[in-house]
Amino acid sequence: MRRSWLLLWLVFSFLARVGAQHTINHDIGVVKTEALQHPWSFSYLQELSDHIGPRLTGSPAEAQAGRWALDTMRAIGLQHVHPEPWRLEKGWRRRYARGQLISPFSLELIITSYGWAGSTSRRNMEAELVQVDSDALAEDIRKNSASWTGKVLLFAPNGPKHPDAVADVSQFPAFLSAALAAHAVAIVRRDPRPGNALLHTGPIAFPIQSTSMAVLDIAKEQEDLIVRILHSGTPVRLRLDVLSEFTPDAVLSNNIVGEIPGLIHPEEVVVLGAHLDSWDLGTGSMDDGFGVAAVLGAAKSMIASGIKPQRTIRFVLFTGEEQGLLGSRAYTRAHQHELKNLVCALILDWGNGPITKFPLAGHTELAAPLEELFRSIGDFASIQTANGYLTYTDAYAFTLAGVPAIAPLQDSRDYNLFGHSAADTLDKVSPDVLNRDSVLLALAGMWIANYPTRIGLSWSPEMTAKMLVEQRAALQEMGLWPFPE
Repeated sequence: MRRSWLLLWLVFSFLARVGAQHTINHDIGVVKTEALQHPWSFSYLQELSDHIGPRLTGSPAEAQAGRWALDTMRAIGLQHVHPEPWRLEKGWRRRYARGQLISPFSLELIITSYGWAGSTSRRNMEAELVQVDSDALAEDIRKNSASWTGKVLLFAPNGPKHPDAVADVSQFPAFLSAALAAHAVAIVRRDPRPGNALLHTGPIAFPIQSTSMAVLDIAKEQEDLIVRILHSGTPVRLRLDVLSEFTPDAVLSNNIVGEIPGLIHPEEVVVLGAHLDSWDLGTGSMDDGFGVAAVLGAAKSMIASGIKPQRTIRFVLFTGEEQGLLGSRAYTRAHQHELKNLVCALILDWGNGPITKFPLAGHTELAAPLEELFRSIGDFASIQTANGYLTYTDAYAFTLAGVPAIAPLQDSRDYNLFGHSAADTLDKVSPDVLNRDSVLLALAGMWIANYPTRIGLSWSPEMTAKMLVEQRAALQEMGLWPFPE
């Protein structure tokens, strides 16, 4: 009799599994059909890019984008649509940055201010430029900082280039402090992105730090020219005129949130997100208007399909990402009480290309269920899983909080060239690629929400620290390590 009951239980379990699999495959098929037949993402991106434009965190344009996002979420049919405010220490506005090489010859410089950097002390200020070796910074400060008074400092390696983004960002605050103490007048520090005379902007430190000193990006070709002149033994003089403005007080910014409530497990939440803010040289179409439009398009497809998720799907558009994941880190702090119920966070922010991989950020328990999904949609897209991290995205704020988080990797070949520059505009985005990525977000979000069992495991702080131990030094250098010593 016991054997008969065991056999019967196995049969029922098998049939239940087959039934659940049939149901989830059916749901995915319905969402996919709706998304392909009625693509919405590119129209959202057009509105965001060409009607609102740049969306610098804490600016009036970012507030306008937030109102647009709230209206759009409500029109889509999402529920519980609302802003979640967080506070930014200071707002900032770029006015102008002008510069000329005046010796050994005259040349108009291609420069722009870094975010939350200051102004020159007077109009058309002239000063000698000296190089500070970014590959031997501590030694250069010890030996030469006494001679920096009244100088413009070029922060660049003295020998062959050794690009190390983490080291560059982490050591810059110490250099800035030394420059201020020595009464230098400005800093020139080229963004390590490619050249073609394109300027790039970003924060002077990560997370955000502000300074009264002018800190400028310069075109790669002109930096190389100045370094060659200096290394030939010829002095260099510049004329600079830079004006930036800070708000007198702190400013509010808003993460924008909407939901499709879950029918069976509403307390369990799958997050789909992107960042609404952008830098202000271009219109932020790639970084991260693409992600915003893909997320909103995914929400529209899910609602229009009529498929009800078993778990809640929450759509979040973060702000402050470009200043150091500020909005997403504020979100995880504000939602500390429900972190254990966040099944997974899917955050799209890697340019304008097709999604090719899902890096699992240490949560290998996600691999088998997601590979099951990718096999079922193999006729639509070829996607792989990988156990890696994308640290400079809002997904990483969830990783640091112990939540399974995925920043889908996109094949965005021009992203490093165009991101954070004036070339980040709508023409860089293919509607077909955007709509494809939006479909994939919709399918992945619905798959995770409707999977028969919860597939993401939250980590305790102790487990998170253990899993991230190899990244500890870099995180500590950037001020992001969240755990006590």
